[in-house]
This record gives sequence, structure tokens and C-alpha cells, in this order.
Amino acid sequence: MNDSMHFIFQDDLVITEIKGNDFIDLFNRLSTNNISDQSNLVTDSIFTNENGRFIDVVSIWNISQSSYMVSNSFNHDDLLNWIDKYTFEEDISISKPLKKKVISIFSKNEDINLNIFGEIKENVIVNKKIEDVELILARSSFFNGHKIINLILNNDSRSIQSIKSFLNSQNIYEMEENEFNSFRIRNMIPICGKEIINSYNPLEIGMSHLIDFDKGCYIGQEVIARLDTYDKIQRKLLMLDNEKDSIMISSKGCDVTSLDDAYCLAVVKKSILN
Repeated sequence: MNDSMHFIFQDDLVITEIKGNDFIDLFNRLSTNNISDQSNLVTDSIFTNENGRFIDVVSIWNISQSSYMVSNSFNHDDLLNWIDKYTFEEDISISKPLKKKVISIFSKNEDINLNIFGEIKENVIVNKKIEDVELILARSSFFNGHKIINLILNNDSRSIQSIKSFLNSQNIYEMEENEFNSFRIRNMIPICGKEIINSYNPLEIGMSHLIDFDKGCYIGQEVIARLDTYDKIQRKLLMLDNEKDSIMISSKGCDVTSLDDAYCLAVVKKSILN
């Protein structure tokens, strides 16, 4: 078995189709990153509320005739309600969730080249046909920068089994849920429903790379800009040792968000770090 590469089914992700001439302009007014209007490109961005706290993190797959929005089922209704709140006469429509699946391929070793589909430029959408299954894919990253390849394909048993068999033939095997949980904790990879929730803002979770500090205004921008400019961030996401850091973990200023047998992720007040 090749232990260097694995895949997971991203069952907590929702894929919707976005149409309309105004959606990129609207999203740029609402979210933290600059959504590119370039075709066949993936852009990750964050929707925040007026207090600069998370609503959701999304990936926009900008395809020629329409686009996919990959968001999180945990926050899906709140996200749609938030977008609708600020949509007036804009030409935009968002479909119901599509019957599509996201499969992510990655390596525990960041130095491994994820080149099983040939050389792929980062965030560029590529069309592929594998085992008679049509799919699109892009090389991107988890929310901490750890490189992955995301596949989007139809969510039916034949397509799923065909791609799974293909990956197995390349010595790439599915990682079990508990193993992935430990992997992401030890690599400080935040996820929705755990670290990415409306109790925190993106700077506390270490996701400033999805914020364009030079773009125009967006909802929550004043709060985030003030926190960044005046170094007012009060909390920080850390990986802690369950035994060695037990005093900190049990303190009032420490919120444990994810846990395995040896380590945890926690959002910790800076005032107790010393």
C-alpha cells in the first residue's frame, strides 16, 4: 500500500450552480476575497457578518456558461439567507443542491507532487474523463495551505465506484474518518462546524490568506481591517497536547474545537498563552 497519498469523500460539502451576469460583482461586495471573472478558475473566499465573524467559506468554480459554488452543508441555509438579504435587482440565481460529489486527494507529506493527472496549475479547472466518468478537477488546498486535488463528479454509484477503483489502481486509498480527523488536527486544518463557525473570525483561525486587504468594501470589512491594522486579534487557533497542555485546555479562555487521542485544536485567548 502506498501511504503517501489518500483521498476522502467530502460529504459535508454542497454544490450549487450559480447563473446571472451580476453574481461576481455581488459576491465581491459581500465576501473577503476578490472573485475572479476569468473562466476555468477556482477562487476561495469567506462570507462574514457585520461583526467580521464567519458565515461560510466557499469555493467558486467559474466555468464558461455557469459557475459552481462549493459551500458547507453545516452553514448552507445561513449562507443563502445572507446572500438573499443583500440581493436586490441583481441578475443572479442559485440552484438547489446538485447531485454531485467532491473527492479530495492529498498527501500527508507536503513535499509529495500530486501529479497523477499530469501537471495542473493551481486553481485552474481541468476537464477529465476517467473510466468513462466525466469530471472537473482543480489543484487547490485545504484551508491551511496543505495541497489537494479536488474532483467534482456526478453523485451516482457507478461514477463513484469507477473513480474509487481508478484511485485504488494508483495506490491511492480512502482515509478513514478518524484518521483524517487526526491528520487535520496535527496539520491545523480548520473545518466548518468545528473551527469555522460564527463564534470566530477568520483572523483568529489563521485564514488571512483568503482575505484581500486591498479590495473594496465587503460586509464585515471594517471590523476585520481594524483587527488587522491595530493588532487587536484576541484569540488564536492552536494545536495542543492533551496531556502536556492540560492546564491550558482546562482554562476558561480555551475553547477546544477538535479532539483526538493525543492532540486537540483549540481557540485560545492570547491573554493566557504565557
